[in-house]
Amino acid sequence: MRTGYRYVNLTLSKVSGFASWEDLTVNNEQKRPPDVVSVAGLQDVLDSGWHLHVVCRKAPELRGYQWHGSWYLVAANPESDEWVVLVTARERQRAKNEVRSQSRSTKDIEFREIKTASGLISLLTEFGFRNVGVPTEEGSSVILAR
Repeated sequence: MRTGYRYVNLTLSKVSGFASWEDLTVNNEQKRPPDVVSVAGLQDVLDSGWHLHVVCRKAPELRGYQWHGSWYLVAANPESDEWVVLVTARERQRAKNEVRSQSRSTKDIEFREIKTASGLISLLTEFGFRNVGVPTEEGSSVILAR
């Protein structure tokens, strides 16, 4: 098991496994829908050596004493082009119950959106990251590895 961490600022187009934000949605032209995981599933892939990409969907703004923005978590296997996206628990159950088909529409997938910096930091600490990075520019990401 690896120890320590590293983080790198990247633009979304350079994040391993997908070329644009649209690749995180499912449409009829896509050959295979992205795999989705719950918090427990994401913990499992991180424990097996995958890297976590914290993707900034909306640049944060300070409201009172809290930073509000929009972040998503994508785990990528550094040794292949496999990747999984964190979704809400109810979406993972729905995906499990349905047979995946190309007719599945984007409205069927609910990625877990983290809306505050403190919520993001709390979730990353739950995953065992002792030092975290928070991307603050729309379309950018930070890669965390344990």
